[in-house]
Amino acid sequence: MRSLMRNKPLLIVLAALVALFVSACSSSDVTQEDLDAVNAQLTAKNAELTTKNQEISELQTQISTTAPVTVIQTGELAPAAPGSTASGWATDESIRGGLHLVAQYDSSGPDAWDASAHPLVYFTSESSYNYNEEMNAAKEEGAPNFAGFHIIDAYAKEVIAAGLYQFEGNISRGPHGVGVSRDGKWAYVGFSETPAEGGDRISYIAIVNTRTMKMDKLLKQESYFEGGMRSQALHHVQSFTDFEGNDRVILQWGFGANGGPHHILDSKNDNKVVKAITYDDVKPMGHPFTTPDPTGQYIYISMGANWIRSNHAPAAGIAKLDLATGEHEVIEGVGHHPIGITHTADGRWTYVVDGHGSHVYKIDNEIDEVVGSTSAGVAGPYGIALNWDETEIWLVGKGEGSHNRGGHLGLIDAKTFRTSRAINQPVNLGGSASSVDHAILHPDPAVNELWVSNMKGWETIVLSLDTYEVTDYVPTPNAGDTHSGAFVRYNADYTGELLVDMGGPKSASMWADVRTRVEAAASAR
Repeated sequence: MRSLMRNKPLLIVLAALVALFVSACSSSDVTQEDLDAVNAQLTAKNAELTTKNQEISELQTQISTTAPVTVIQTGELAPAAPGSTASGWATDESIRGGLHLVAQYDSSGPDAWDASAHPLVYFTSESSYNYNEEMNAAKEEGAPNFAGFHIIDAYAKEVIAAGLYQFEGNISRGPHGVGVSRDGKWAYVGFSETPAEGGDRISYIAIVNTRTMKMDKLLKQESYFEGGMRSQALHHVQSFTDFEGNDRVILQWGFGANGGPHHILDSKNDNKVVKAITYDDVKPMGHPFTTPDPTGQYIYISMGANWIRSNHAPAAGIAKLDLATGEHEVIEGVGHHPIGITHTADGRWTYVVDGHGSHVYKIDNEIDEVVGSTSAGVAGPYGIALNWDETEIWLVGKGEGSHNRGGHLGLIDAKTFRTSRAINQPVNLGGSASSVDHAILHPDPAVNELWVSNMKGWETIVLSLDTYEVTDYVPTPNAGDTHSGAFVRYNADYTGELLVDMGGPKSASMWADVRTRVEAAASAR
């Protein structure tokens, strides 16, 4: 339809010729020569229309394969009705959890990138708060901040598309992570704005059509908390398939040790909220790092507070929320400030990172108790990832709670649950690595890499798990910073599957591959 509308003049000519042809057929004065002339003109115009459409198709292909394609979208469309109830999007749980629809957009349009040319890609966020002027001299001093995300080809390690987003005010907080729905259709990226006329900062999450890189919805969070209204900024996003086979997305709000609420969306039903996790459900709610287990039945939620983080004794906990019943167990003794959480493929063990105590805790999920702790090997660990056979536990040394400028990885031997002595530690990531935060396992075991996000640097950093050395630095397209990431496999028609994100594997096939490798490693010992 878009191509035909661009050729409207040609269509008008064709319509006129058709009308002339019909008129000619109904006239007794028409000769065969007249009919032949009209047919010849129709044939010529059809050929011209075909040529023009072919040119448009070639241009669209050229655009979609040019790297990067940057989509800049602002709040030009009318916002939703007050309270968002008129749109039919709101649910009882969205209202209870204080998640509100601000604006609804038409996210259709031309393809922003070519899925057939880039079937395996990596999503990560980008903002200008730790911006490298030497990387992009085009940004003038005092230029407005930006917030968005970009897509990297997982094999070529080249940026293929990028999107920057804004609503009505000035960008005043960049995204702390980006998530992708299980089917790869939607991306979720948060940012904050200060109104142009002044006032308190407002935080949003944009739900973006990954094919067009255009916003579909804009949401914000505001709810009652301890005596007053509180609006939180989006921090982390994860997606998963629950125990009943439903595709779900978890939006995780807040910063520091006072996170929440969190919202579970149905990504296949207009991204409506199916469950809110508030202080009425889990209290106290700590840093917003919330991870589903491999079965999709249990959600592990960090529990903490400012007074727990600064307490002399390690008094923080993890809430293990059962989605089938709505009840939760509290697992105590996970340090001062639990952040990163990940699970083994068999569901038996959960590892939790204490960002302030620089320790890692091991939970036995059969008895819901901590059964081990060890040094992370890095100061202020944040993110966590397992290798393919789960013999290695990788910790991301962000410097959380101290200098917050860490650029190292630590390695724990999962068998002994002690800091590994196989290599010199910590692993220096080099480049612009600073305040690194998440490590995501590349979903191709033949590649065998960790991709590390870089909150105060301007690159995605790639570490080989064969050599334990950095092999690549992938510059951000706008010379901004990154936080979190997700690998997605796409078909040529843009249907896709999320394979792995900051919480670990999320696809059944990848979980199965990990289990096979774990069994093989156990047999070899």
